[in-house]
Parts: sequence; C-alpha cells; structure tokens
Amino acid sequence: MERRHILLLLAAVFGLSAAGAFLGVRLAGERAEPPRVWTLSRPAPALLQGPAVSAVAEPDERSPVIEAVRRVGPAVVNIDTTARRYRFSFGDFWGFFGEPQAEEVPSGQGSGVIIDGAKGLVLTNHHVIQGASRITVTLPDKQAFEAEVLGSDPPSDLALLKIDGRNLPQATLAAPDAPVIGSWVVAIGNPFGFKNTVTVGVVSATGRSLKSPGGTILQNMIQTDAAINPGNSGGPLCNLRGQVIGINTAIISEAQGIGFATPVSTVRWVVKEIEQYGKVRRPWPGFYVRDLTTRIAGRLGMPAAEGALIVRVEQPSPASRAGIEAGDVILEIDGQKILTADDVVGVFVQARVGQKMKLVLWREGKKVTVTMDLQESQERASRTGALPPAGCADRTAKRPRQDSNLWPTA
Repeated sequence: MERRHILLLLAAVFGLSAAGAFLGVRLAGERAEPPRVWTLSRPAPALLQGPAVSAVAEPDERSPVIEAVRRVGPAVVNIDTTARRYRFSFGDFWGFFGEPQAEEVPSGQGSGVIIDGAKGLVLTNHHVIQGASRITVTLPDKQAFEAEVLGSDPPSDLALLKIDGRNLPQATLAAPDAPVIGSWVVAIGNPFGFKNTVTVGVVSATGRSLKSPGGTILQNMIQTDAAINPGNSGGPLCNLRGQVIGINTAIISEAQGIGFATPVSTVRWVVKEIEQYGKVRRPWPGFYVRDLTTRIAGRLGMPAAEGALIVRVEQPSPASRAGIEAGDVILEIDGQKILTADDVVGVFVQARVGQKMKLVLWREGKKVTVTMDLQESQERASRTGALPPAGCADRTAKRPRQDSNLWPTA
C-alpha cells in the first residue's frame, strides 16, 4: 500500500516538472517587451534678476511713482560747468612776467530739466551756472551739448539755457496752482554725481520765504521731505502725474528731510520773461525802507512796532508820483500785512511791471491809502541780471544776519 502511494507521488512530481519545462520553452520563444521607463518633466530654470521673478508684471511695476519717473526721467539732464581762470607765466631771462594764460577748470555740477524739446530749452538754477564760462548739458542717453544762457534771474534763482539737439525729450509743467500739502512728490537729479537719482516724499508746506547765503529772498517756495542733496539743484520736483511742480533749489544743511523747490508759478513767469525780453523785468518802487524800531514807532504814535519805515524817496519815481513820502510807514501792500523791511522786498520779488499796487501807510497819526503804478527804471532796465528788489532796502541800514544753514543744493 505504501509502495503504491510512493509511486503515485513520484508520477505527480514528474508530471509537474514536464509541464514546467514545456511552459518555459514556450515563453522563451516569444519576443520580450522592453521595460517602460518613466521620466519626470520639469520647467527650465529661470534667470533670477532680483529677489523675485514673475512672467506677469506685478502691480508695483505700474505704480504712479514709476510712471512719473518714466515720463520725466528722460528729460532730466546733468549740468557740468567750467570757469576760466588766468595765470601768469615767467617770461624771458630777465624775469619779466609773460602774457596771462587762461585755462578752463571744473567749477561745479548740477541738474536741469528740458521743458521744450523743440526749442531745446533747459531750465536750471541760477547758482548752478553762475560764473561759468562753459556749460555742458548731458542727457540720460549720453548725448552731450554745449549750452547757451538765454537768461538768468538771481531773485528767483532760475536760469534758462538753450541746446541744439533734435528729437529731444521734454517734461510737462504743471498748472500754476499750489500743490496740496501732503501730496506725494518725486525729486529727480544728480546728487553728488549719481546721475538720475530718484527720491520720493510729500509736500511738507507751501508759501515758504527763505533768505539765501547771498542775501536773496526766495518767495513762495515749496517745502518737501523728498531727499535732496548737493547736485540736485535745477532738477525737477514732480507730482505723480509726471508733471513738474517745482525746481529743486535749496536745503537746510543741518536738518534732514527739509528741502525747498521754486514753484512752477514762478517758473512759468520767469521763462516767459526771459524768452520775450532776455531777462526778468521787475518793478522799481523808488523808495528805500528799513525795519521799524519800538522807539520810532512810539514817536510816530503807532500802536506797535510793525511795518517798514520809508527813509528815502527818489525823484522822479513811481513812489514820488504816488505821493509817498520819507517818514511814511508801510503797513500793508495789496492786502498783505507788512511787519519788516524784508516783507516789502518779498512783495516786490513777486511784483510785475505794469501792475498797480495799493499801499496802506501810517502818516501823521493815521492810515493813508495810495496806489502806485509799477515801472522798471531805465537804469535797471539796462542791467540784465540786476536785483531790483535790493533797491528797497536802506543802504545805510545795518544788514540783517544771513541764515548760514540754508544752502543751494548744487
């Protein structure tokens, strides 16, 4: 019985072996399929150009500040000036001095802005080009031109230049309205030689009056906290629409975030005067004033020492024709209260030839109102670049202390 079981078991193993061999031969005769290989597809790495890269423009790239810079930036120029200096060289063996030899030396750098591309008109500050024998204007695209001075006006510290170029970019002047305090502004210039530097701030105040180191009183200035540094002088102060609202002019050297720009209302008038007359015509009143002291005010019976004392009236002059006399005290001019002699000078900086001016005077214990027709004297008309309002100050009076911390920005 056990032998029979063993035989059956052997037969089963043999049969299974035969079946396995048959299947192996069958499978070996068939063609094998290649294995499937999976690959992971990844995008090509992008070239990084900043902290973040995106194929779609971010909202910041279309911000008002960037748009303003794109509109004004191409018209902002660098201004380099040279001055002519003379030196004497030793002559022959006997030691006689020879002829004076002139040489051009760099005298300064500043900024400017093209306000009329067709005419090639460039606006900058007077102190940027003052005393220069050669002025070179360089555009952001590296074009360089030698500039001609069409006119320069010390009282407003503005100068108008002309360059000969084609297809020049230009900036747009804003309306003469005063900017809103707190509104955003952009300053563009070349501080310390860093060309086309952009800074952003707000309008801190308007209507500021400043006395420069040279004694000139700058009127109706825009104050801003946009960073302005030496070399920014003559560059534009713009609104977010890319319009020029002022020309950067001065800074407080000991402060931070206190800069000043000449307003576009003054710019428009100065440019118009220079284009038409080659200078800025300013009226000459024909009188001289000084500050009113407490002692003099008491002698005149005045309630307070407020006003400007007229110490001399020239004959003939607009003042003499209006009936103004020495000893009168100016209390108001065209509704503006006068406290000091500087207030009178400030009014005449903004005055126009041909304007009628109403003055309220203190005379013999009462107020008197007179009207004066403003004219330009023939003497001053013949001297381009003269400072007419300086004639309002008493030549014999002690000059007021000048602010030593207010400096031009070029």
